[in-house]
Amino acid sequence: MSRHPGRWLRATLPMAVLGLLAGSGGAQSPKIVAQRDISFVPRAVTIKVGEQVIFRNDDPFGHNVYSPAQENIFDIGLQDPGTETPVTFAVPGEFTIQCRIHPKMRAKVTVVP
Repeated sequence: MSRHPGRWLRATLPMAVLGLLAGSGGAQSPKIVAQRDISFVPRAVTIKVGEQVIFRNDDPFGHNVYSPAQENIFDIGLQDPGTETPVTFAVPGEFTIQCRIHPKMRAKVTVVP
């Protein structure tokens, strides 16, 4: 037992706070949207301008992920099972994501400034 417990707390508390702050900064890791059971999982994600969404095909068959939005149009083409394709979103907005092969598959990517 220390005779001065406050001394230990004053010495370690600033280090703990700095450790938490260091871990919270920097770029976010990319969001992953999986194609599983002919649906997008999750069905909605939110990212910041300039960040990526990785589209991963977990189904045993191909998908063709695209967005028809004029502000952020993309089409990754046929995506084979087990593959991942990153897409960077450069402008803010809400973007519908679809599959050309399975038209009922839809997701939403919200991009904030």
